[in-house]
Amino acid sequence: MKVSVIIPVYNVSAYIERCLLSALNQTWSDLEIIVVDDCTPDDSMQIAKRVTETHPRGDRVIFLAHQTNRGQSAARNSGIRIATGRYLFFLDSDDYLPLHCIETLWKAASTGSYQFVLGNYEITGQARAVPYLNMPTGALASNEAILAAYAHDLWPRTVWNMLIDRRFLLKENLYFEENLIHEDDLWTFFLACRAQSAYMINQVTYYYYTHTHSTTGSPSLWNLECRVRIIGIMYNSICASPSLLNNRYVYRTFETAKMKYFDRILYFNSERSFRYNSYLTFRQCTYRSVLSAMCRFRPGFKLMLSGLHYYLPVGMGYRYYCLIIRTYYYLLIASLKIKQLIK
Repeated sequence: MKVSVIIPVYNVSAYIERCLLSALNQTWSDLEIIVVDDCTPDDSMQIAKRVTETHPRGDRVIFLAHQTNRGQSAARNSGIRIATGRYLFFLDSDDYLPLHCIETLWKAASTGSYQFVLGNYEITGQARAVPYLNMPTGALASNEAILAAYAHDLWPRTVWNMLIDRRFLLKENLYFEENLIHEDDLWTFFLACRAQSAYMINQVTYYYYTHTHSTTGSPSLWNLECRVRIIGIMYNSICASPSLLNNRYVYRTFETAKMKYFDRILYFNSERSFRYNSYLTFRQCTYRSVLSAMCRFRPGFKLMLSGLHYYLPVGMGYRYYCLIIRTYYYLLIASLKIKQLIK
């Protein structure tokens, strides 16, 4: 059964050969590799074509070119539109795969009619302290189970490292929001809200490479502005769906996303007006009171404590939210350092 691997390419000349070879050398042979040139200014495409010309599986590679730089979301969308595989797999061009990746995921997919299958990953490149992903192995046989696993961070907010049924993706119109960074967060949220069956494998099937030039490593103002936009898009989507409005895992995911994004805004941007306006947007995107959520959803102490800012006057609520987010951040860093010392 064919799998379409979609690789957006932009300014990755240092990494594209390793990435492309890791896809071409997969133990799973029924592959279609779609390389999307997003008008890259460097010699990434020349390297990719050289690798393809000399590889015995080079005829499996399809090259697609944008006339202007449109971003990673648009590149993935272009790949989706021409893909012919039963399943799709998104691979970022600075990352790479173990040789058994597609075969491992496919074996899990073949055990049932799963709409997507995902594996675990390993971070390589620049060393940095990140929590380990505690991913169980097994099926998620309902939308409630998928949302619960998503809300409890049992699978990552990344579009890469999963097989997704192309028919399901097209039926649900799961294309990527363009002109946006952190589209992974938004896309996986929509996936979790719509999928009815999935399978998780606690086995490394992807190598995520971090480096100084990565978009998420040193976010720009636009990067942070996109986080604020994502909260608004998520909010509108939830408000348009009675089932999402009344789902406790959606509530937990949404409020946790606000905290995560505001943490990044505080850490990477010192402009008070931007911080304050971002807080106002987050505060306005509220569809259920903390008291109502506490009674109906049981969101946990952390969300309840952070949610108290809604009951304070705006200025005081802003200062309280900044304080609580910073406190959670320092507690997280302290716990990670303690774990490192113990090891």
